[in-house]
Formats: sequence, C-alpha cells, structure tokens
Amino acid sequence: MSLHQVLEEAIRLRDDGRPELSLALLDQAEAEGHRDGWLTDNRARALVQLQRHEEAKRLWTDLKSSEDLALRTAALQNLQALALEARVSSFHIEVQALARELSWELERIRPELIHASEFEFALLEEALLTRERGAPVTTLALMEWAIAAGFQSPWLEDNRARALVAMDRVVEACGVWRVLAETAALEEVRTAAAQMLKTLQREEQKQAAQLKEQALLEQGQEVTRTHGPQAAIAHLAQGLLLFPDSSRIERNLIDLLRQLRAEQDQHWMDLTPWMQDQELLVEVFEQVLLASEGQSSSG
Repeated sequence: MSLHQVLEEAIRLRDDGRPELSLALLDQAEAEGHRDGWLTDNRARALVQLQRHEEAKRLWTDLKSSEDLALRTAALQNLQALALEARVSSFHIEVQALARELSWELERIRPELIHASEFEFALLEEALLTRERGAPVTTLALMEWAIAAGFQSPWLEDNRARALVAMDRVVEACGVWRVLAETAALEEVRTAAAQMLKTLQREEQKQAAQLKEQALLEQGQEVTRTHGPQAAIAHLAQGLLLFPDSSRIERNLIDLLRQLRAEQDQHWMDLTPWMQDQELLVEVFEQVLLASEGQSSSG
C-alpha cells in the first residue's frame, strides 16, 4: 500500500469511528518503512479519538519544528484544540457565571457537552439565540469571552460584528469584517464578510463622520480647559471647515464667541438679543475664513 493510500485509509477508519484500527494501520505502515510527518499527524488524531491526549500532544509538539509549513500549521492548530479540550469543564463554569451576570438562561450550552468542538458550536448557537431575542450585549459578551478563551472559529468574530451592528457600533463591526474578508481561511466567511461590508458601506461612512465630529467636539472642550476659549474657537473653526453642516460645532463655536464677547466687550449687553446673534454669526464667518486662510498658507 502506498503512503497516499495508507493516509486515505487511516482517515476513513477514523471518520468511521474506528480510531484503534486507524492507529494499527499507521503502526504497520511505519513498521514497513514509511516515514512521513502526515503519518505522525494522523497517528495523533487517532490518539485524540482514543482519549490519549498526552501522547497526541507529544507528537504534535515534535511536528511544530517540521520544515513543512502545512504540517507546522496543523500541529499548532491541533495543540490549541487539545488545550481547549482540557479546559472544557472550567469553560462550563465560566460561561454559566457570565450568563448569570447577564441575566441570560443558557439553552445550547448544556452540561453534557464534553468536547471543545461541541462547546464552540453551542456558543455560536447561543449567540444566534441572543441576537434573535434582542440581547446583542449578551451576544457580544459571549463571543468576546470565547475568543479570549482561545476558540478559533472565524464565525465567532462574525457574530461579534453582528452584535456590534445591533448595538449601533457599525464602524467597529466593519473593522472586524474587513479583517475577516482579508484573512479568514474559510471562503464562506470571507464572502459573508464582504457582503456585510458592501451592505453597510454608507452607514459605516455616516457613522465614521459622526464619530470624528464627536471627537472634534470633545477635543474642543479639552482645549477650552487647557488653553482657554480663544484657542478652542480656532479649533472649532477648523472643525467647521471639515464639517460645514454641523449644527453642533457651530453652536459650540457661537457659545464660546458669546462668552468671549461678554468678557471683553463692556457694551455687549446693551445690544438686543437679535443684534447679538447677528454679530456672532458674522464672527463665526470670520473665524472660519481665518481658519481657511491658515490652511491655505500652511499648504
């Protein structure tokens, strides 16, 4: 039997739930002189099915130094899976505690789940339930816990992004999908991520602008505190160049200009409210013009 045939048969036996026969076949192949890292990898996989995890761990640890990149990658992934397998009992305790904090009754994560792969799948099912029932905060918490715990499915990140969208955090969600679209190993994950990015393109742009506007306003408050209203006025005038339709920036700018005029102009309070408003609008225009001229000269 050729090496390729041995590997195919070993995989078939393992998939049929007969890991002991798969292991025996691999032992025989090695006794006949076959030497290959994939034989070792398949031996480790059969050992895992036989609950001989420490033996499997030693084999994959040796394969981490293989010259074959695919073998090294497979060994690392399987070592990570073994590490998760050893912690399933503690995972049950941790997730139950998290669910209690979130006032969520777990439905898919049940005590009889003893394998990491089953636990991961149940986490994804639980995420779908929480989202469908209007609890995206719970979805997000579960997915972030799972990722921090070491689970590797890219669908965990996808569900995290969907929870973020439900919480109106579209920019963050698109950041997650952008990474998945570029790096996910599964084509269906890349396709789903690309589709969500396309669907949410306008909303992402809109929210990104809103976040920049909010950051600019918060910076204006900090500038007022640290450098005074005159510096903040210049900052907000620059902001109006970036966001000419922003009523919030204009309102903040007018408030600062009003404060400054009240402090510096002894006749300010003699003006009618209408006259004050007209003068402030002129000053807003002048400040934006100064900001624009400053940009032109520095450019």
